[in-house]
Amino acid sequence: MTSSKSLTRRFSFLVALLIAGLQLPAQAQQAAAPSSAAAAPAVGQSREIRLADLGGRPGPLRLTRLDGAAQLSIPIARRENIKSAALHLVSTNSIALNSRSQLVVRLNGHSIAQLQLSARQPEITADIRLPVELLKPGYNQLIFRVAQHSQDTQCEDPNAPELWTEIDTTQSTLRLQSELRTVAPLLADLNDLFDPKQHAPQKFNIVTAAHPGSDDALSAGGMVAQGIGLKLRYTLPAIAQVDAQAGSGAGPVPGLQLAGLANADNVLVGTLDELKPFLDPKVAAQIKGSFLGVYPMPDGQHVLLIVSGKDQREVRRAAEVFAWQHLEFPQQAQWNIADFTPPELPNYLPQSNVSTQGIYSFKQLGFSTSPITSVAPAEINLNLPPDVYAQEDSQAEFRLNFSQGAMVNSSIVLNLYLNDVFQRTISVEDRQGGFYDNYRLVLPLRNFKPGNNVLSFRPIIMPNRQCDQTGPLNMSLFDDSTVKVPYIYRFAQLPDLSRFSSSAFPYVTQSDGSRLAMVVAGRDSATIGAAWTLLAKVAQKQTVPLGAAQVTFGKPTVNRHALVVGAVGSLPPELLKDAPWTLEQNLSFAGASIPIAVPSTESNWFRQQFQTIAGANRSSADSSYLNTSVSGDAKLNQQLLVMQFRSRALDDKTATVFAAATPEQLQQGMAQLVAPAWWNNLAGDVSLLSLGKPEVATQRIGATYDEGSIGKAEYLGYIASKYPWTWYGVVMLALLVLAWLCWRQLRAHLRRRQGKRNVDI
Repeated sequence: MTSSKSLTRRFSFLVALLIAGLQLPAQAQQAAAPSSAAAAPAVGQSREIRLADLGGRPGPLRLTRLDGAAQLSIPIARRENIKSAALHLVSTNSIALNSRSQLVVRLNGHSIAQLQLSARQPEITADIRLPVELLKPGYNQLIFRVAQHSQDTQCEDPNAPELWTEIDTTQSTLRLQSELRTVAPLLADLNDLFDPKQHAPQKFNIVTAAHPGSDDALSAGGMVAQGIGLKLRYTLPAIAQVDAQAGSGAGPVPGLQLAGLANADNVLVGTLDELKPFLDPKVAAQIKGSFLGVYPMPDGQHVLLIVSGKDQREVRRAAEVFAWQHLEFPQQAQWNIADFTPPELPNYLPQSNVSTQGIYSFKQLGFSTSPITSVAPAEINLNLPPDVYAQEDSQAEFRLNFSQGAMVNSSIVLNLYLNDVFQRTISVEDRQGGFYDNYRLVLPLRNFKPGNNVLSFRPIIMPNRQCDQTGPLNMSLFDDSTVKVPYIYRFAQLPDLSRFSSSAFPYVTQSDGSRLAMVVAGRDSATIGAAWTLLAKVAQKQTVPLGAAQVTFGKPTVNRHALVVGAVGSLPPELLKDAPWTLEQNLSFAGASIPIAVPSTESNWFRQQFQTIAGANRSSADSSYLNTSVSGDAKLNQQLLVMQFRSRALDDKTATVFAAATPEQLQQGMAQLVAPAWWNNLAGDVSLLSLGKPEVATQRIGATYDEGSIGKAEYLGYIASKYPWTWYGVVMLALLVLAWLCWRQLRAHLRRRQGKRNVDI
């Protein structure tokens, strides 16, 4: 990395090169490495990723103290060949730093750049070449570490507030040029072929031998879609349903028209008799039962997966085997599956690693013994059921086992955060260091939210006196530490699209999906593709295939909550009778799930309480509201509507409707909705997504209802916490009635005494 101080020495050399006719790129404010000066040719796919999209927390990376650091992960798929990688870095540092300060960029343990931090040039823009030989398949560590010194060099306070550097994660980007490798696929490589770390655009077609006209064919394709979603884990492109067309193909499918299937990974689904016209006879002869086969497409970079069997039952079994991503697949391209029985899982377990009362070790929660550093704090994931209800006095009790090194001139403070919210501090005062066994601390269970919770232990070294020098941080947290969870109540108030988006509640309370029905209100390819894409997203939230889910063109069976997908004109009329909006009148949305943060003008405690009792609906984060008017007559033109409500047509079970004006807009809207930026912002009981725009308008307009049950005393506590002013009013009224009764009794008692006294006289 060439520093800005060396630009003067290089100026004459650059002028000579320019005179010689060489074209050099413009220099950044902070010069890049010499090897990155020449622009790389465009090879394969080029993608620019913001650093904000690589981190788990919003906002800039702020590096404080003498030796602050931050870490990001760069995902690299095994299927891709990275041709070039460059980091465009934009940062700002304090003007109190002296010339000894520097920022070091490290990739997988190798220092790849050093930038001087100076008060004279507090704003830095740098282009840094990332050596592609250091980028390995998996998640690569990109670390930013600073050595910051203030102007006062005689005695430095390591926690001085002027020691800071901020990396703008929005303006800083990672530019990757990659191409897909030529594949010779095996079934054991499926998790590498369907990889969420892939940077090249991904597209998936489920090619059916015949257009799905029955629930069996619809269910088999839906199971394949679940398998795609589960293997991609946290990303999900649109999944298209395509009818197989006869044509001049190649490889294992000489009779299949491949023109419309290029630049995509394809899954061919159907029974043996349905697929025979498209298959090579040698491949068809291999299908003797539930069959999986994987082959390269003609371009050599994409794959064709064949899911087949002699009947629909065997096709369904093969699709379900494909969907279980943790199975051991053989090192071969073709596989006849003799038998398969999916494992039985307790309810809530796939999503929740803490589902019932008990004592859980950190190892059970997925944490392994590891050192604690300022760059990589110890993080434990506690996944609670989506309908958990915590009483006010319920507490989670932790017993921590950890060790720490000796401290000569300093002390260690271990800050505990829950979901990035500070909870408490653990102060370690033993000067000699040692092992701490069963260190007890408690946190209120109400501080935990339904779903995933991240408990983070972040250490800080504090000097005992101002000029003391601190040593390295030596600390480890052991996985035999435990958390004792009190009794968990299962109770939630619906409709709640936010709870649905985070955990697919209430559809996956049964681990196998036996409470879920997917109603496809249209037999066209666009509607089926939209329904399969949604089903893949729900399976991602459940983390295991929903083998018992019903996927149907008709009416759900009893005791099932329903997801309904269709164009407006094809939705079942009887189902919409209880919807909060029946498209018969105009509806105005005031509020957006993608807000612009503004200071609250109504932070007064009394006003907040008044809004609660009055039933005002406000987002938990104050926002600059997006006003959207929707006309029922316009039939949701260029919009996707999501509604959740309790339906009498489903025996008072929950229905969530996904509707658009046309099947094509429905498919486009679903592809947009399943992306995190839109999916994570669903809220209320009605949400409206505008196609092609970063907007999700939300509103709560329908009646609420309860899902689950708790004890009578607990329910009174729930009502009191939800409607505090109503509770205060009831208590005041009860006190007034009690005072009035006491007054009457006292008055009657005085009258009796007065009457007795008169009789005695």
